Amino acid sequence: MLFKKTYKLATMLAVMGALTGHAASDIDLNSIGYFSFTPLPAELQAQKDTLLLSDSPEYVGPVGGVLSAGSINGKGRIYFYHVNEMAEPHKIAIILENTGNEPNGIAVFRELKSIATSDYFAAGRDLSRKELEQPLTDKPLYSFVMPPKSRQLVFTDLEHSPIPKDALFTGIVDLQTSAPVFARVMMIPMNLNSIESSYWVNNLPIDHVRLRGTFTGAEREMAVTKEYNTTLGGAYVELGNDREDRFVEGVDELDNKAYVKDAGNYGISYTVKIPTSGEDPFRLYFNPLGGGYSGSFTVKAQRRWQKAPSESMTYHIGGDDGLMALGHNTVLDSRYMGNYYGGDTLTIDFMPAGASNLPVRFLLIPEALANPQYARVLATNEAGQRALEAEAQKEAAEAAKKVAIEEKYVAAKTQKEEQAHQLAEAAKLAAEKAAAAHKAAQDRQAELDKRDAEEQVKLKAKADAAAERARAKAEADRQLAEQKAKADAQKAEAARIAAEQKAKDDAAKAEAARIAAEQKAKADAQKAEAARIAAEQVAREKAEREQAAREAAEQKAREYAAKLEAQRLEAQRKAEEERILAEQRAEAARIEAERKAAEQAAKNEAERQEAARKAEAARQEAARRAEEKRKATEAKAEADRIAAEAKRTEEARKAEEARQEALRKAEMARQEAARKAEEERLAAIAKAQEEARKAEERRIAEEAKRAEEARKAEEARRAEEARKAEVARIAEAERIAEAARQAEEARIREENRAAEAARKAERERIAKEQAEAARKAEEARQLAEKRYREYEIAQEQAKEARRRADIQREAQKKAAQRAEEIRLAAQRQIIAKRNAEIARQKLAEEREAARIAAQGGKRRSFAELDDVNTSANQDEDTTQNAVSIDQLTRKQQ
Repeated sequence: MLFKKTYKLATMLAVMGALTGHAASDIDLNSIGYFSFTPLPAELQAQKDTLLLSDSPEYVGPVGGVLSAGSINGKGRIYFYHVNEMAEPHKIAIILENTGNEPNGIAVFRELKSIATSDYFAAGRDLSRKELEQPLTDKPLYSFVMPPKSRQLVFTDLEHSPIPKDALFTGIVDLQTSAPVFARVMMIPMNLNSIESSYWVNNLPIDHVRLRGTFTGAEREMAVTKEYNTTLGGAYVELGNDREDRFVEGVDELDNKAYVKDAGNYGISYTVKIPTSGEDPFRLYFNPLGGGYSGSFTVKAQRRWQKAPSESMTYHIGGDDGLMALGHNTVLDSRYMGNYYGGDTLTIDFMPAGASNLPVRFLLIPEALANPQYARVLATNEAGQRALEAEAQKEAAEAAKKVAIEEKYVAAKTQKEEQAHQLAEAAKLAAEKAAAAHKAAQDRQAELDKRDAEEQVKLKAKADAAAERARAKAEADRQLAEQKAKADAQKAEAARIAAEQKAKDDAAKAEAARIAAEQKAKADAQKAEAARIAAEQVAREKAEREQAAREAAEQKAREYAAKLEAQRLEAQRKAEEERILAEQRAEAARIEAERKAAEQAAKNEAERQEAARKAEAARQEAARRAEEKRKATEAKAEADRIAAEAKRTEEARKAEEARQEALRKAEMARQEAARKAEEERLAAIAKAQEEARKAEERRIAEEAKRAEEARKAEEARRAEEARKAEVARIAEAERIAEAARQAEEARIREENRAAEAARKAERERIAKEQAEAARKAEEARQLAEKRYREYEIAQEQAKEARRRADIQREAQKKAAQRAEEIRLAAQRQIIAKRNAEIARQKLAEEREAARIAAQGGKRRSFAELDDVNTSANQDEDTTQNAVSIDQLTRKQQ
């Protein structure tokens, strides 16, 4: 990741010199004893997932090609970091190849890319920020299945991300495979087809930094095993030093699996835990040691009384803070990363930023050391804290009184909501039971699928073994025939030598016989050659038939396994959809119950507020009408003025828009013409390159063809000479070997008959096994249908449970309404009785006043009042005989 060209390094550091330095430090580390801080070694706790690193060659040119490649099996990450040193824009392409003979499921979880820029720090920190803002999850962005021996493009957004000359481009892809895949990272021209190019582009050699290859540990967990005590002074945790934090090691599969090391652990996501103890507060600082650093970090704080982190803050170094990078030419730069307390556990997440330098430190500095005035401020704060606590206690007492009043109101509301919640929980429980039944059915189906797959594997193994046995037998027969022919040839050679010796003794006498024998031998040799060719042809045809039968059996087994897998996946998908639908319905029922309870409470409150609002609205309406009448006149005049102004403004705006549109169209036309010209130029270059490549391929193919023809002619000449010599040599031997050949042919015919009988028996056995497999598949299908019917019954039962819950909830609702009506009726009766009592008392008072007036204003004595109240005529003064005030008034008049 470090700069690899002197002039670029000098340029970047010259610009950075004005932006970084000692002024970038948030604290004077020298004055607080930085060099005597206590080290807190971090230990590796766990590392997982495969990392394919692509950073060598970092500077790509003068031609593109395959930059890095490696195997991924399971979860993995592809990390690329490259600079385009070619004149034309290029693109990064990531190609996966399924090298196996079975389909391979691929799931892509995250795709991140940086900006393409000549500011290397900007590209590195952009990817570092995005890696934290878009964390890796278990939910894939998309997934697909790769057929056997196929290739697939991933991270298709890179197809539209050109990398200009001298620009750095970096990114990552997180994915998971069900079987091994071979991944390639390429840099190629924008107009080339990525998948087709992967078949013919060259592998580029690794550079001297050797930052590419396949590693284990894309996810890395570190922890400080010794707690940091805030009373012991400053301390630090150092990472990326290849001592406590070792760099991962791997192999470069493009270089014959040569040893490589990821110096800097680039592309690896870190999670670092730092436990602390004590009571005093402390500060956390970031401190780069290896040079300029520009990237992002997330710090999570778990308080001592918490079970999980509750506070999280992300800190960005470089860019937004006005710095290109922190830590250039000094180890005393630092960046503040929050205040914490002894007993807190800190968790730091980050990925080493590209273009930045390691190692780095995280400093833990007590507040008393970082701020000498802390003790005085703490004493002042304690006095103020005590006053605030007293005030808070007083306010808490008052609040408790208010809360007690509110609790009485809330209790009734909570009871109703609890009832609704219980009904929703009952519905949810029924849905969960249905989901459990569904899951059990899925598990049983999975077990059956597993057994079927095992049976298929066994069948395939048996078929392969049978084919292998047949092939081995054919090979043994061929070797036996060759050995026998060799032995016959040796015998014939011995007979030839004896015949030559005899011919020398009887040369004159045997000349005529030799000529006749030669003629007969030629005829016999021709017959033997024809018989040998026929035997070879029969053997080849036999081997071809056996190979075709084996391939057909394998193909049928694969098709049947694929069919079973498709049926299993479809059943699983439908079952999963049903389960999700049931959960959604249960959740909707619960939400609806809660919503209705809330609506009822809101409705009661709204009715009360509506009565008050109507009274206030009636008062305000009269005032509003008068005000509106006054404003209407003013608004009309203002509207006329605004309309005239708006009309004038609109005319000016349209004129300006027309001018801008004309300029935009002219610029677009110019850009389009330039783009087309550039595309034509690139197409011409690509076409010329393609034609040159094809011409070279044709030339090489033509030369190979001529060489092959010459080789074949030479072989034919040599074979003809050998054949003539062999015919002359074995002429006499063929006559002797004819009887043996006939016997051998009889033996071969017998063996062929036995082999045919064995093949027929094997075919019958395979047919029986296939029939048995089909029967088991049918039984599995019937069992799956039965379980699906059981699942539907469970769904119906859950539906019935929900319906009963709805009926019960409706009955409770009606009972509540009836109770409310009874309460209102009783309240109305009490009010009516109270009003009648008030009317009776008023009537009694009016009668007493009339009587006093009739007696001349003389009031009754207490004795008289007692006599009146105890008289027998008291029954006449009742509410039944009472008259209204209006009636009494009319009588007096």
